[in-house]
Amino acid sequence: MRRYGRVAGGVLAGCLVAGCSGLPGMDPAAWQGAETPSATPSPTTSGTQKTPEPSASAPALTAESVIKEYIERNNKANKALDEKLLATYEGGSSLAIDKAGYTSQRKLGGRDSYTPFEYVKPTFVAPASKRWFLATAYWKNKKKSAKTPTFLLFAHDQGAWKQVYSPDVSDTIDADELPKIQTDASGAATEVDSADGDGLLMSPADFAKNYAAHMTGKGSKAAKSRFASDQFTTGAAKNRIKMRQFAKITEHAAPAKEYPSYALRTADGGALVFTTFARTKVYDVIQSPKRYYVFQENNGLLPDKYYKFLKVGDLVQVAAHIPPKTASPAQVQVLGTYSGIVAGRGA
Repeated sequence: MRRYGRVAGGVLAGCLVAGCSGLPGMDPAAWQGAETPSATPSPTTSGTQKTPEPSASAPALTAESVIKEYIERNNKANKALDEKLLATYEGGSSLAIDKAGYTSQRKLGGRDSYTPFEYVKPTFVAPASKRWFLATAYWKNKKKSAKTPTFLLFAHDQGAWKQVYSPDVSDTIDADELPKIQTDASGAATEVDSADGDGLLMSPADFAKNYAAHMTGKGSKAAKSRFASDQFTTGAAKNRIKMRQFAKITEHAAPAKEYPSYALRTADGGALVFTTFARTKVYDVIQSPKRYYVFQENNGLLPDKYYKFLKVGDLVQVAAHIPPKTASPAQVQVLGTYSGIVAGRGA
């Protein structure tokens, strides 16, 4: 993961016969499930931490100080791979993803050095309730700086401000192309309820349901046409093509309802939505004299080569813009994602 250690690779394939080349894949996905290679995986929330809805009694919002403290604690926790410290400033799917990342990093042998990072040029917006707020900032360290921003969503949880979403904006989208948030005279933004589809192409809840199918290549042609092309689904489609000579792939995705979604009304009458998905993928390796195998690159949770099957699971945070019904083209645009492997097994 970019934030603190080795960058997780995708699922690769190979064989024991000379001339068989490995092919890169997308980051895998799958929850812990049945051990048989032909089993169809299903999402489960076992082992994940349920994040309460943001506290209604949040203290006065001081976003700048929250960001500053977040950066300081984050770097300390990342350097020491300290899950307890991590849990003091992260919650929701961010905590689940990064805890699994720490476990993977330790299994890979820890780290010889750590380069601190920060977020710069932050801008902030919050709903009137001030129970949560959204920052847009740029990641950087001593060696490099991100060209596109990261969304950092903080919610007040159990007496503390915790980062619960951190999707990185796609590098195919310019910062000035991001939707503007609608605010009132006081500067407060308007929250959009999950089931509220008023004036929208689809409600946030319908987006979660429909995109879950879309991200696994399912859905009708008409349903797929409601989504603009994005890096995540494009990469997944390429992976299916590249890997099919080595393994049969079974995929499933669903909204991870134990992690709250958030949405704000945008100036164009649409909505900026943050939702978490539980994605599953099983690679049933094709049995051949060439002895095909699959493996997960650079992840301590799945360190081996798997000759029968590989089942892995990840959580995927998605930031998306749902346009108003009157928009042309009438398509939802996924702006960014943040994901990580949280479970898996193979044989």
